[in-house]
Amino acid sequence: MVDTFQPRLLPPDFEEDESLAADRPAVDGERPPRGQREGGGQGKYAGKHPRNKLNELTGDEWIFFTKSVITTAYASDYGHRLRKAHGANKPPQLMKSLIEFFTDARGRVLDPFAGVGGTLIGAAIAAPPRDCVGIEINARWVAIYRKVVAQSAGALVEYPLHQGDSQVLLADRALFPDESFDFVCTDPPYNVHLTQTMANDPRYVNGHTNRRTDYNMRSEDTADLANLESYEAYLDAMQRMLGHCYRLLKPQKYLAIILRDAYQQGRYVFTHVDVARRAESVGFVTKGVKVWYQAGTRLRPYGYPFAYIPNIAHQHIVILQKPRPVGSRQ
Repeated sequence: MVDTFQPRLLPPDFEEDESLAADRPAVDGERPPRGQREGGGQGKYAGKHPRNKLNELTGDEWIFFTKSVITTAYASDYGHRLRKAHGANKPPQLMKSLIEFFTDARGRVLDPFAGVGGTLIGAAIAAPPRDCVGIEINARWVAIYRKVVAQSAGALVEYPLHQGDSQVLLADRALFPDESFDFVCTDPPYNVHLTQTMANDPRYVNGHTNRRTDYNMRSEDTADLANLESYEAYLDAMQRMLGHCYRLLKPQKYLAIILRDAYQQGRYVFTHVDVARRAESVGFVTKGVKVWYQAGTRLRPYGYPFAYIPNIAHQHIVILQKPRPVGSRQ
């Protein structure tokens, strides 16, 4: 049967009334409401399978999650007005869906690039909540996460969020022992920070809103991946970080890393592929990718009217797994 549901085009600052959310069709990437799950929550896929050791989901929920393309239009909840100071903040509801699939009720989650705490909040709102630890190099984002939790009036648990360089902290085996996490879920810088030609051009300082951008998520710390001198240096740093994550994950557990491709110096760069290859070089096995389309992405006239330059309106959620040791039995 052909799926005729079409995602809505939404403005960047879209905020949805919770009273309306229950009436709209299920959006890819969200857990489908009861009655919209395959079989209506009945039949052979209803309930958790007795051999399911990965998560707490029913068969219907499991199958729904495995779609390779998701479109999200989440309500702007959980301190969004504070968290949106970070232009690349991730919806806690999206992180919740990843956490609920890749961990069971006892699962422990790590985010080495925690930002304003999307993963930590996602763990707090998971059913049931999972334990979570984060690392963030920028003190500004750490402060925002803590403020969001404080203003939640007890609705959100405050998880440990260490302020510092993840490369240094993850190397501390006393703080982060071997095989101490069930899932790594993270949203790192996507690349080194490039010159913002559209934002800096004096012709666009006033007016031309669709040409200007003030996107700037990096800190002043030289260890910030966005401040590295080249794309190769970025990939090298990502490989070192992925090596730490490999050590910290239990065998057969997963890492989900959100990445955005780039258009640099006249060519398209498949960042998610390059990072996946670096992950495999430290031992991970690539298991798949979810293409996350961000409804409401603003379109800009890149290249117009001379050349094709893409508006990148999607991100890749690369799924990697640490294999079990050779010779061991499941």
